[in-house]
Amino acid sequence: MELKKVKIGDYLETISDYHANGSYQSLKKNITFKRKKDYAIVIRTLNFERDDYDKDLLFINKNEYDYLAKSKVYPDDILMNKIADAGSVYLMPNLNTHVSCGMNLFLIRFNKSVNQKYMYYNMKNVEKYIKSFAHGTTTKTITKNEVKNIEIRIHDRPEQDKIADLLTNIDSKIENNNAISKELESMAKTIYDYWFLQFEFPDKASKPYKSNGGKMVWNNQLKQAIPEGWKVLRLKDILIENPKSKIKVNEVKNEGDFPFFTSGEKILRTNSYIVSGLNCYLNTGGNAGVKYFDGKSAYSTDTWCITASSGMNYLLPFILKSIEPSMNDRFFQGTGLKHLQKDLLREYKIVIPSNDIINKFVNIVHQYFAKETIKFHENQELQSLRDFLLPMLMNGQVTIKD
Repeated sequence: MELKKVKIGDYLETISDYHANGSYQSLKKNITFKRKKDYAIVIRTLNFERDDYDKDLLFINKNEYDYLAKSKVYPDDILMNKIADAGSVYLMPNLNTHVSCGMNLFLIRFNKSVNQKYMYYNMKNVEKYIKSFAHGTTTKTITKNEVKNIEIRIHDRPEQDKIADLLTNIDSKIENNNAISKELESMAKTIYDYWFLQFEFPDKASKPYKSNGGKMVWNNQLKQAIPEGWKVLRLKDILIENPKSKIKVNEVKNEGDFPFFTSGEKILRTNSYIVSGLNCYLNTGGNAGVKYFDGKSAYSTDTWCITASSGMNYLLPFILKSIEPSMNDRFFQGTGLKHLQKDLLREYKIVIPSNDIINKFVNIVHQYFAKETIKFHENQELQSLRDFLLPMLMNGQVTIKD
């Protein structure tokens, strides 16, 4: 099959960005990013890197959204980093709300003569080539004109549609698995919060403990009342610390059957594992971050891999997640790049329930963790299939029959 060599600029409907809406002075005067939920989300690189569009969001009001008319973002728009990791491309999901382009991204929308999703997959396939256009000695940047002049090879429109449909179906299955995993995590967290933060675990009559008159005892260490029979310990009293890894991030090829955890956002893949079972993975440099996984896995030199004594290992992810928002201020120190102070975190006070309540909790949530692991491996297989097909589809080596 003969492919047509074109310039990206020949098929653009628009390439825009935040700064297309006015001068720096006017933008500073009229736009104020807010943490509190408002009319529109300001989409940023970190949302795509984390594949998370719920946490750590910036918002603008309706007047600001309308003021930024030249950078309104719609589902299936292509976003590209214009600085730092310049040339990285992302596809905008449907968030069912208004979205505006963040400062460090280009908004790319193609005209109707080509399939928008096909163009995204095509650009993703040659992302390394696109990044070669970035320039700069310290911070790499790419310009609009450079993007317009990038040459790619494209199929005829009917083939574009078939390729886009196939790859979209794979990505939709991945997104669906991610949604299921998030729901499973949310269900487990809801139970944890209800039982161990609100103390409404089931009593002997299977009724919520605190609201049905369960005895609460004042604890001087925590300065609050806790259920009778529960005790206060330090995190170090339940922790099991796994061996420090000798594997650096740049030594991992991102291929294999086992997840590889780092102090970054992405979870890589590797061919060998270090630990198995339910473990937590904490960033030790930069910003706080807590991940967990139930199964065989590996981790980098800059990742602290910990678990807990029997039963408590199922509570540990939620204990750590509950303090994650305050970790940067409480447990990270340093003059330049801040690092996790493990000794400070080890001294964190926790409430230990009775063994009976721990066992009841484990009996419920262990199935959620197991299902999350299954979905994780399903996604690995789907991603491998997509990544295997993508270059062959784009270079015409593989075609899709009607």
